Amino acid sequence: MSVRSLESAADNRAATNPLFNDNTFKLGLFCHNASVIQMSTAPEKYSPTWPRSLEIGRLADAIGLEVIVSFAGWRGAYPDNPKHPSHREYEPFTWAAAMGAVTRYPAIIGTFHTQLTHPAFVAKAAVTIDHITNGRAGLNVVAGSSRLAFAQFGQAIEDHDARYEHTEEFVEVMKRFWSTEDEELDFDGRFLSVHHGISVPKPIQRPNPPLINAGVSERGRRFAARHADIALTHLRGEEGDWRNTISAYKTLAASEYKRTIQVWTHGYVVVGDTEEEANDYLRYYAEERADKRWVDAWIAELGENAPKLRPDQLVHMSRNWAAGGGQSLVGTPETIVDRMAKFSRAGLDGILLTALEPEKQLERVRARVIPQMVEAGLRRPHAGQAVL
Repeated sequence: MSVRSLESAADNRAATNPLFNDNTFKLGLFCHNASVIQMSTAPEKYSPTWPRSLEIGRLADAIGLEVIVSFAGWRGAYPDNPKHPSHREYEPFTWAAAMGAVTRYPAIIGTFHTQLTHPAFVAKAAVTIDHITNGRAGLNVVAGSSRLAFAQFGQAIEDHDARYEHTEEFVEVMKRFWSTEDEELDFDGRFLSVHHGISVPKPIQRPNPPLINAGVSERGRRFAARHADIALTHLRGEEGDWRNTISAYKTLAASEYKRTIQVWTHGYVVVGDTEEEANDYLRYYAEERADKRWVDAWIAELGENAPKLRPDQLVHMSRNWAAGGGQSLVGTPETIVDRMAKFSRAGLDGILLTALEPEKQLERVRARVIPQMVEAGLRRPHAGQAVL
């Protein structure tokens, strides 16, 4: 077979994709094609519309955010209530392509579950976005975890090991679609079959559009270390614990797969004039207006064994997901930048942000947080910041 090896091809991605820029600490947006991830009944909670998507894209350009990552839930985790706002979601590849067309700077990431689609489709969808954006596309590869989403497609979710074996096979075939140039692709594996496969055009980015994966189990970390350009992970504990978690990914990638990867996390942001103001607002939407049933359903879908948690642990987990999940970036700009500096010292490369009111918070990030990040050496000034 005449196949040009993508792994050995020269890496040209830094020329077009800001995920490979030289900012010490990178920033992105997460899930704004969907109504997740603040699980709150506050009336001002974000719900996706196309005009709001346009505004988020405008702000991402102005700030110089490195990436916009879509979400693929297909329906909310909230059962037995078709009208619940958690179900509102734009299809991730369509939304990503449109966002790519109306933005100038950030990478645009399409999210997908490997078991719910085929590499022939994803390979071509990713290349379409790569050409729309002139080399800013990427993929968030999800091995699958939502039984409700899979049931909507008439499928039962595979067990943990099978999901990753399926995903390994998927990525292998997808990369072959991108690299096979002189003949048709044939493949018969355990999970996938391709006969007379062709995918043209090829990606602008070489060796391939960047891949993100959020594997946190031992099997998931190995998959991310082998295939992903960005491992998206949870951080628990203090700075030393963060350092150990981050190092585990990077060391595994370097030692076993001779690769360099970035490690990111996600979190929610509330920028206030004072600590009290920021925390009062967090308390309002994540405690007083928490959607408890939604939180409980979400935790169950994630496979968290909530009944075995101590009451104080369950309260903390529930509040954290009502707030937006992940790390808390809540307080004054000084507090937020100090926390990001600690992340960076621990080896973290970036964070994906969510907010109850993303446009309002992004304006505050642009005006008040980014200048302090530049002063702290976490980011370089962005040429588009003044264009508003």
